[in-house]
Amino acid sequence: MIQDIYPHKFYNSYDLRKVPSENDPVFVFRGDRVLVKKNGFSLPSVKDLHSADDLIYLFRIDGDSYYLKQLEFKEKALTENDIYREETDADHPVAVNDDMEFIRVQFLREEKSVEKWRYFATVCAFHLYQWYQGSRFCGRCGAPTVHSEKERCMICPKCGNHIYPKIVPAVIVGVTDPDANKLLVTRYAGRSIHYDALIAGFTEFGETLEENVVREVKEETGLAVTNIRYYKSQPWGMVSDILMGFYCDVTGSREVTLDGELGSAVWLSPDEIKGQPDDMSLTNEMMMVFKEKNGRV
Repeated sequence: MIQDIYPHKFYNSYDLRKVPSENDPVFVFRGDRVLVKKNGFSLPSVKDLHSADDLIYLFRIDGDSYYLKQLEFKEKALTENDIYREETDADHPVAVNDDMEFIRVQFLREEKSVEKWRYFATVCAFHLYQWYQGSRFCGRCGAPTVHSEKERCMICPKCGNHIYPKIVPAVIVGVTDPDANKLLVTRYAGRSIHYDALIAGFTEFGETLEENVVREVKEETGLAVTNIRYYKSQPWGMVSDILMGFYCDVTGSREVTLDGELGSAVWLSPDEIKGQPDDMSLTNEMMMVFKEKNGRV
């Protein structure tokens, strides 16, 4: 999955006082685009940007420290639909000079020359970028916030409000039909993702993850499920998620009724499952585990 970057090591500890060197890589985002060098999609360094001003330390991978440079606050807040929208002519890379361009973060996943650990770093940085952009002012009193010196947190000096990184729980659901030995495989409607997926949805307040599974399956497909069992979890910073995977068994009718969020939902046998074009997602791993274990999940 995207976080499986061995032999590289990810360190996410906070250090407000860390001083950047001229060769440290810097993330610069503009909406859902990230600034990269045209030759190889690598990041600009502090030296390339000619300034170490307004840099925020993000994390370290191996010996490299990564920073975020925030541009002038002009972008609107990004929604899940913005990030996963269908590609248009306006989505082509936007050059800033002869060497660098802004490219959509989602498109980097499809670039075979971008190693998994680099894409993982980009998604983690994009997660923090969205949080920092949305935390410049206190949501309680409206005053400008400041960085905590002790932890990754924005603090309101006026009312004392503490704002921590936004991490949204969501479930990925592999619905199985044990009698027919099939898995319910879906595709989203109106998104740039044109490969197979599983049912997914955010956790609502006051519900358990297991209740989340039951509700999401019912809402999206009209099916009832039982025998819910946990599989694995995964950070997915594109939309600030922590994903938790579950398998469950359909009970009652196998007839699917779509609610409009999904473009399709079909029952597939292990031999019919193709998976996704890469091994980034928990969704893909769950589909391939069902396939490789011949439905015994």
